[in-house]
Amino acid sequence: MLKVLIIKRRQLYIALAILIALIIGIILLVTLSKSSETFSQNLKYTYNKISPEQAKVLISKNDNLTVLDVRGEEEYLEGHIPQAILMPYKIVKDKYSSFDKQKVYLVYCYNGKKSESIAKAMANNGFSRVYVLAGGIEDWSYELVK
Repeated sequence: MLKVLIIKRRQLYIALAILIALIIGIILLVTLSKSSETFSQNLKYTYNKISPEQAKVLISKNDNLTVLDVRGEEEYLEGHIPQAILMPYKIVKDKYSSFDKQKVYLVYCYNGKKSESIAKAMANNGFSRVYVLAGGIEDWSYELVK
């Protein structure tokens, strides 16, 4: 009888240890899997919000990148990110469907709100590599072209 109790107690400890390990694993998985990726409404594709530092690296290391400035012409002429193409929000909202879906896009505006709207629409329509400058040009501390 004592041997049976010891075996059952040992099995209980093993089961408890496995349960604790599973709980810790789930907590770690949830904690480590949080990302800045924002999913599109239909979960077709995603777009990423990136910092100005990440955007600077993306611009310098990617030949297949198109930088879209979705602000107005006056704001664009006051200063824009190098290589940026002026494509005001109202125009890009209607024209993005004709863009090449294989290219990489970095979209920005003044504070990030309009560019995020454009990125979301692009992701919902099959664009797989769209980035948004978090905080917009307002947070860009690097050189601007006038």
